[in-house]
Amino acid sequence: MQGSLARMRMPRWCAALLFVLLAGWMLPTASAQNEPRYFATTGHYLRGAFRSFWERSGGLPIFGYPITEEYRRKADGRIVQYFERGRFELTVQGNWAIIGLGRLGVEVTGGRIFPNTPPAPSTNFRRYFPETGHSLQGAFKTTWDARGGAIFGLPISEEIAEPLADGRWHTVQYFERARFELWPGRVLLGLLGRALVPARLLEPWPPNSPPAGPLSENGTPHPPAAPPPPPPAPPSADSSRLGTMVHQILVPSGNGSIVPLAAPPGYTFMFTAAGFDPAEPVGVWLTRPNGRGVEAIEPRLVERVGAGSLRVIFGTAGQAEGIWTITAQGATTRRSVTAPFKLTRDYVAPLGTPRPRSNNGSASPAEGGGRTVFRLSGAGFQARERLELWITAPDGIYVLDGTANADARGRIGYAPSLLVQFSAANPPGVYGYHYRGIQSGARVDLYFTFTGAS
Repeated sequence: MQGSLARMRMPRWCAALLFVLLAGWMLPTASAQNEPRYFATTGHYLRGAFRSFWERSGGLPIFGYPITEEYRRKADGRIVQYFERGRFELTVQGNWAIIGLGRLGVEVTGGRIFPNTPPAPSTNFRRYFPETGHSLQGAFKTTWDARGGAIFGLPISEEIAEPLADGRWHTVQYFERARFELWPGRVLLGLLGRALVPARLLEPWPPNSPPAGPLSENGTPHPPAAPPPPPPAPPSADSSRLGTMVHQILVPSGNGSIVPLAAPPGYTFMFTAAGFDPAEPVGVWLTRPNGRGVEAIEPRLVERVGAGSLRVIFGTAGQAEGIWTITAQGATTRRSVTAPFKLTRDYVAPLGTPRPRSNNGSASPAEGGGRTVFRLSGAGFQARERLELWITAPDGIYVLDGTANADARGRIGYAPSLLVQFSAANPPGVYGYHYRGIQSGARVDLYFTFTGAS
């Protein structure tokens, strides 16, 4: 949703304050023209005043990766570039480049109306903003204060609950230019740039071939033709491997986690770790399979996401298969968090892979497309036994998805029903939903084929 925040009137002095803040984000035009920097993660370049501002004002933890090239916005002629969490807008006045930040929080909430909270005196723990009629407290206030609130703008909502990408409900709060999200043990910034970016501008560019200048708003000129992609991977030769359980040997040490637990080489993983002192430097590195050497993680990939916590999103292109370990260690406390993960093609199961028979249960129908609702059920557990659940997907990922409970008759999928439906964002092929009784060790493995959303 896009548009201005309904029924919200900003006083004149607030606009003046915004101008003063933006005036602080001014760079000499000449000095801002540096070499393009390429981000292979998204296939886009960052240059000039935008690169200078990105690098000086928080970089990856605040704005994320660039997800478009610079382009000239038709409505006002400004040069604009989208990032995962923001949008930069360039105005040139004389010899100065002035960087403005798009009001993505206002735009993504569109016509939603957030009730104001009654005025209250501000304290060290809670701050009231009469400009918008909203307050800020707790972990969100700590993050806003620590990272420079002007980057995010004023709050335009109170804390509310919303479902996020993991399918679960989280506490969030919207600001003029951001959304704060409360995840277990940390505050993350919402990917509002990805939510609002025009799809026609997402087309990636190859390395060493930056565009000559800003693109047009319709995304032209297009990148030079890339070599044809490699042929798709052949189906898994032994589909029985789709039921191989690996999470019992991939156990983190310390307060940390990694998602997914297993995937083919080339997949992007997310590692989180907590328990460090807020101010201490933390080193992060990878240990190769069988302890055959280590690889340092680039500091730019290490994102501090809360007091004593960090997040690392890293790729594995060209890496060897086997069990790897990522480690984070505090320089002062020497506390460490490790998380093993496996690079393997064992769970790759695109269309054409023979579907294994379900074990102790069924998926109905066994095959279907985008409008299909798969009904899953199984039995053989102890009454009301606690179960662990993991999911394998056709692109080869293995995700430990938490826990569930069997019913009074040792079943799942009966009361309540267990229903699954996919969209175009899900890869086609064989999916596996796996349940294991924590006390009994009993297994239910449910397999079905998603033929695609079209």
